[in-house]
Amino acid sequence: MTTDKKDDFSDIPKCYREFYLSYSGNCEDNGFTRDYVEWLLDLLKNNPGHPALRDKDVQNNLGNIFENGVLVRKDINKAVFWYERAAAQGDDLALSNLADILRKGSQGYPKDPVRAFGLYKRCGLPYAHYRVGECYEHGWGTEQNIDEAKRYYRLAYKERHALAVRKLQTFDFLH
Repeated sequence: MTTDKKDDFSDIPKCYREFYLSYSGNCEDNGFTRDYVEWLLDLLKNNPGHPALRDKDVQNNLGNIFENGVLVRKDINKAVFWYERAAAQGDDLALSNLADILRKGSQGYPKDPVRAFGLYKRCGLPYAHYRVGECYEHGWGTEQNIDEAKRYYRLAYKERHALAVRKLQTFDFLH
């Protein structure tokens, strides 16, 4: 991006909601109560048409429950199913969670760096801004573009994302 005025990042989506980062199967580590998880699992089993299951936050939570094995056996396919539903409604956490699975090939799920890149670009979370920078820097799922990498890293740094702060130690993206 070449411009004489200061970059306001207005073309990049932003979302600053709080969330839990966990890789454990423990309810509380994932920001849930046991009662909430049991209620959701009961809905899936006994009332699959319940309106709550159409809510993007609930769908993202179900993806998290199945991805991390919260009171259930881990099932990456069910996780992707629920993340896809929430992502289709524009849920930033689901976009990021689904992109992570596709970027890493989590739990044997097929890698798809092109789709992962597209999901990260649609996501407004600072974490996703960092990941877009990383994709541009390394050419993962997109053409390598160091100027765009620096731009996204700058935004994630401005948002105080820890990975971007640490990245500055090895890659000067501020100049």
